[in-house]
Amino acid sequence: MFARFADRTKSSLRLRLMVATLVLVALALAVAAVAFERVARSVIVDAVHSHLSARAEEVQAAVVRFQRERALAIRNWAEAEAMQMTIDSGDPKFAEDYLRRTIQDQGGTISAAALLDMDGAVIAAVREGAAGERRGLPVVTLRGVVLGDVPVKAALEGSAELGDGVAAGTVPLSRLDPTEGSALGVMVAAPVKDFAGDLVGVVVGVLSPHGLSRLLGGIAGEDGLYQPIVADERLTLVLSVPSADARKVHALAEAASAAPGALETIALAGSEPVLAVRTAPDAGVPGWRTFMAVHEADAYGRLYWLRALLGILFAIVLAVAGVASIGAIRQASRPLTDITQSMTQVASGDLSTRVPEAYSDELGHLVHSFNVMVSEVERSRDELQRTEALRREVEIAHRIQTAILPVAPSLAGYDVAARMKPADDVGGDLYDLLPFDDTFWVLVGDVSGHGINSGLVMMMAQAAAYAAIAENPRGSPKTVIAAVNRVVHENVRRRMRRDDYLTLMAARHIGDGRFVAAGAHQPIFLSRGSGKVDVIEPAGPWCGLGPSVAPREYEFQVHPGEMLCLITDGMVEAPDAGGDLFGEDRLAQMLSEPSVSSATASQALAAIFSRVEAFAATQADDMTAVVLRRQPHA
Repeated sequence: MFARFADRTKSSLRLRLMVATLVLVALALAVAAVAFERVARSVIVDAVHSHLSARAEEVQAAVVRFQRERALAIRNWAEAEAMQMTIDSGDPKFAEDYLRRTIQDQGGTISAAALLDMDGAVIAAVREGAAGERRGLPVVTLRGVVLGDVPVKAALEGSAELGDGVAAGTVPLSRLDPTEGSALGVMVAAPVKDFAGDLVGVVVGVLSPHGLSRLLGGIAGEDGLYQPIVADERLTLVLSVPSADARKVHALAEAASAAPGALETIALAGSEPVLAVRTAPDAGVPGWRTFMAVHEADAYGRLYWLRALLGILFAIVLAVAGVASIGAIRQASRPLTDITQSMTQVASGDLSTRVPEAYSDELGHLVHSFNVMVSEVERSRDELQRTEALRREVEIAHRIQTAILPVAPSLAGYDVAARMKPADDVGGDLYDLLPFDDTFWVLVGDVSGHGINSGLVMMMAQAAAYAAIAENPRGSPKTVIAAVNRVVHENVRRRMRRDDYLTLMAARHIGDGRFVAAGAHQPIFLSRGSGKVDVIEPAGPWCGLGPSVAPREYEFQVHPGEMLCLITDGMVEAPDAGGDLFGEDRLAQMLSEPSVSSATASQALAAIFSRVEAFAATQADDMTAVVLRRQPHA
């Protein structure tokens, strides 16, 4: 069935248009849906991150405030007259009666409290009573038990926030309340001083983790979506709301690894992934840090609902588009019959046929284009004549270009041959040989691209170089390069606003076969004889790219009987049928052959072109070569 529909689609314009319309609509809807979902996801993630961060800071502040208030209560206990009376008399009843009465006022937030002497031994201890009782319970068994000097040191050191009272860290509740087992709490110590201000004892209290849990439950509220978790700096005491699973809460706190304030996804084994943000540890002991977590499914619930809504809208829009495209295609295909009949008459040779322009929109454009096409065919003869005239103009430009090249170059002491073979009617390669009384110049260059524009730039560069050399035949080659660069940059870059540039090498013979040269172009090949070929890599800037250049000059020497070969890139970059280039190595190998290294300049030039043309499958660029053989001494 699908194959039959595919065949009908290939043969039916209507079906092809309908399928194309539905595909385009589907692609547009898919792109819009993906983009919209990404934007919505980004907004939701930012909102969740912001809310979690704010809630975490709120819980952090509440926990720190809770601890500070409990610490102030314990400091008030330490300042009570009953503590001093117990220490003076040795009777623990004064302290126990006071602590039993006041511990119940804390609403279950302080689990146990005790009065210690300077050695850390318990003088009197009280634990919280059952809910509803007015007084706490004394812990007689702890009298005389040494808890250690940690609380005493904590009371001596004090706290910047609490004055003489300080949270001394997490301890087991069983240290002051044997009924609690291994549960951990936060111990707070406050000093007891006599009337002279000397430290005589310490009151300690253990903050109940149940009180902290109830505090977190009140902050979390009844929705249950956001779960607050608080922990000390070492994660020994980890607390959450009363209904939370202690193991999962502890594992969640340990798995958090992102920087404080950053949103991270935590996936525990057997649990749904959660999004969490944690705060930095509080500066005070025990270094509270807060985690605020929410299930990923709850955070992204609206996003999942949005996906379903987008899917439904996608299907509805696609169905409506399909129905609309069928009707539009049927209506639009009716006038095509009239156009088809007229086109048949034109195909039979009736060029006077015109289709009445009675349609609008795309069909009107089609009819108008058809009538214009027939009119253009009638004018084709005129265009052919104009093309012939343009061809003649190009031929004239070719003759002008070839006319300015040296016709029969002759240099004193050298056998010379040169040739340029353009890729188009007008080439972009440049070579020139300029003899003077006691010196001569050799120029080889290549304009980017080829064709009429490159040919114009080439003639412009040749004229500029000749003017600079003629003004001072014994001048510096780098001066010639700079002059050509100024002319090409001014005329081509600034006035013509084109991006053409020129690679040019200018060399002056300074006597006894020595040359000084400047400019960047193709390598210079020196056939020394006996199979030896030196390749000199010129260095320098390209002409026309900037208003000024700073070329570097270099020298080389041609001894009697040796041959100098200068080329453009069209020679070494000629490709064969497989795409391989002729290359510098093949040219150097050819120049080392005895039949070429000992030949005359004309014979060597003919051999070079013959070898390159036989190698190349097609000519892709202008090809130029200049050969100079220094005549042997008489």
